[in-house]
Amino acid sequence: MRLSLRSVLLLSAFLAGGVARADTVVSANDAHSILKDGKQVLPSPLEPDTLSVLAAGKDGVWRVTGSGNVPASVVGPPTGLLVLPGGKTAFVASATTADVAEGKIVPDDRLSVVDLSGPVPHVVQTVHAAKGVTTMRLTPDGKHVLTANGVSSTLCWFRWDGHHLSDRQVITLPTPGGFTAGVAILPDGRHALVSLWKGDKVFGLSLDGDRVNVDPDPLLLAPGAWTIRLTPDAHYAAINVLGHGEGKPGEIAMVDASSWPLKIVQRVPVPNAPEGMDISPDGRFLAVVSQNGSAMPPTSPLYHPRGIVTVFGLSDGRLTQLAQAPGTLWPQGLIFSPDGRSVLVQGVMDRTLRTLSWDGTHLKVVGDAPLPGGGANIERQR
Repeated sequence: MRLSLRSVLLLSAFLAGGVARADTVVSANDAHSILKDGKQVLPSPLEPDTLSVLAAGKDGVWRVTGSGNVPASVVGPPTGLLVLPGGKTAFVASATTADVAEGKIVPDDRLSVVDLSGPVPHVVQTVHAAKGVTTMRLTPDGKHVLTANGVSSTLCWFRWDGHHLSDRQVITLPTPGGFTAGVAILPDGRHALVSLWKGDKVFGLSLDGDRVNVDPDPLLLAPGAWTIRLTPDAHYAAINVLGHGEGKPGEIAMVDASSWPLKIVQRVPVPNAPEGMDISPDGRFLAVVSQNGSAMPPTSPLYHPRGIVTVFGLSDGRLTQLAQAPGTLWPQGLIFSPDGRSVLVQGVMDRTLRTLSWDGTHLKVVGDAPLPGGGANIERQR
């Protein structure tokens, strides 16, 4: 699996072509999940999940400007949310939902198409993917959507006509119980990566129209391959190594994605359970938020209530740690702001959006703003 020189040049030309800066930033908020003694349970009272549009205030703190009821979930990598080109439409995944009759959290399979053009986001289509639907990605030609389906250990492949999703196909991976997690589609539109958390693997996919083929020779990446982000030139994939709940330190694996088989070029330690991760718009930095033991039972000696944000310099596929700052309570999603000068981090237990300033050297907490539910996924227009 190799990117052609032409594909890389076309991508580079697009990135340098004077495209207007994309400003749409949204947060998907799970209001049906909290932690109690390290386990996810329903809160009381139970409120609806939401999708919120975010904007920066004059004080530099990012806040909610409007919210609408949209199914969302904290389960899976915090990439179960996608803002489409143009910033007027979003896809939101719901890996879990509340079973009120049974008083528990159960798997969900809903994928919502959300209109962002008005003052309040609203759902215009709901489709069923597979149980545990989480990360989704749009092909570069805008004609297909690929989803990872967590507990189902499957992928779904949809057609997208610019308004509606249709023609679902379900692709079963050759690792039962592997928990499909992160997804990345390469700029050539013909290849993709998918991580398996429980399976400790990263599979390569070949995409051809309506056909999806799985390469039988995966990259082994233990323990717990999770969130995936591509560098702007797509030469490298940054992949969080989450762990399996042991409370041990996590890692970020930098993987050469330019050819197959995939090759790990660096593994860098980070605090326990790295969740949200993003690469700055200019490609010079990578930021990650780690749970830092905040999902462990409070009685555990490994427990800490607050996560940690770490920023690295990124050059030629290698990371150099530059700064750290405190995150939120049971953190999930993290992104750079569209101008790259802020890092935004969500918290579930404190229902908070934290803004940190970033000047290339110093990472500082600017302030916190409330979310209408537990911050589960966050994304900016790309």
